[in-house]
Amino acid sequence: MILPLLILSIKGIYGSDDYDYTQNGKDWPNIHEYCFGKQLQSPINLDNNYTNTNEDDIYFFPKYKPTKVRITKNQTSHRIIPANDSDNFGPLYTVNSWSESVAYGGKIIFFRSEAEHKFNGVQYNLEVQIQHTMLFATISNRSTVSVFFIQDDTAQKHPFLQSVIDNYQREEFILDLSQLITSAFSIQPYYLYAGSFTYPDCTERNSWYIFERPFKAPNSQLQFFYNLYHNTDIFPNGNYRFIQDRKTSAKKVKLYYRKDPYANQQDDL
Repeated sequence: MILPLLILSIKGIYGSDDYDYTQNGKDWPNIHEYCFGKQLQSPINLDNNYTNTNEDDIYFFPKYKPTKVRITKNQTSHRIIPANDSDNFGPLYTVNSWSESVAYGGKIIFFRSEAEHKFNGVQYNLEVQIQHTMLFATISNRSTVSVFFIQDDTAQKHPFLQSVIDNYQREEFILDLSQLITSAFSIQPYYLYAGSFTYPDCTERNSWYIFERPFKAPNSQLQFFYNLYHNTDIFPNGNYRFIQDRKTSAKKVKLYYRKDPYANQQDDL
């Protein structure tokens, strides 16, 4: 299965800022017309009852590099972006079953506390969303890779999260996405679907690659992001959009699943 190319405008990339999370997005259709009456909206519950088999396996080969970044902060969103607008976090290559490859460059990192997507109704503590644009193309396509964190106080502090925490108040700092996504992701099981941005204008021009296996991090790290996005006027209950209904606003979403390619071999042992 090959997702169609997704053309994005500059406004669609960065969204709008005249919204808040007081109702976790339930009131956005009253503010932004594009958030209303659509059928490919995100996030969704990754329910196995809705999952199709993804016959065209896509493998990931991240080549992220240490990048000088800055954090943009406004009343509705905190984003990590390259300090130089022409830069990116490094390439992410995808290769399908026919050896067709596409190169993406990481451009924006979002932290969602708690997670926006759910796994069979379970909401994890933190979702890290890395938004990419296609490289070497005359059109701007967006794909978002999501990874998750769950609390485990026996786990060591995760180096990627700690780098963000230690430098959050700095104007610029060096961030290395390879601390989070390594070459091991080329065989990780993941979900794939064509959906939307999870913030206004809710543009339905985003491909989601959602990795199933969460990382573990101690509460001391997860609490940092929880405190950023809870118990404030803008973020009373988190900075996640509520789950979209698969019978209405996400009616046309087709969800695919790529399992671990070595799972069958392990089962046979």
